Amino acid sequence: MLDALIAGERAEASALAGVTLPPEFPAGDNELLQLRRRQLARSPGDLEWLLRAIVRRADGVVVGFVNFHGPPGSNDVADPDAAELGWTVFPPYRRQGYATEVARALMDWAVSEHAVRRFVSATTPDNVASLRVHEKLGFVATGEIVDGELIFELRR
Repeated sequence: MLDALIAGERAEASALAGVTLPPEFPAGDNELLQLRRRQLARSPGDLEWLLRAIVRRADGVVVGFVNFHGPPGSNDVADPDAAELGWTVFPPYRRQGYATEVARALMDWAVSEHAVRRFVSATTPDNVASLRVHEKLGFVATGEIVDGELIFELRR
């Protein structure tokens, strides 16, 4: 699917994903796709940690995407035990709880499947919606700033 998206073959990628991928997936960010593809080339076992569509159950519409930066240790703070996650919800679907629900589900998966107990996430200081999601999930600001983004952590 990543190869198809990188090649601009959205119909093929949609067929492989089993859902219609909108042009925004993943936010038109070929750099992110290339990064994730390089990660998989180096370590195919990382697949389960990477890019996932957020699909609305009721109608199968892709409302955004979520991913870890990779398995624990792949994070902006160089913590070997922490998994870093991030999410994007497309504008028409924001403020409906999707980011909170999917981030919580992804962390629950990491805890139950891989015994991850520390999570990090980052957002820009002006992203009020993302700051609110961090708060709802119980993340705490660390005071660190990486590439202009505030770093948050959550221990479970």
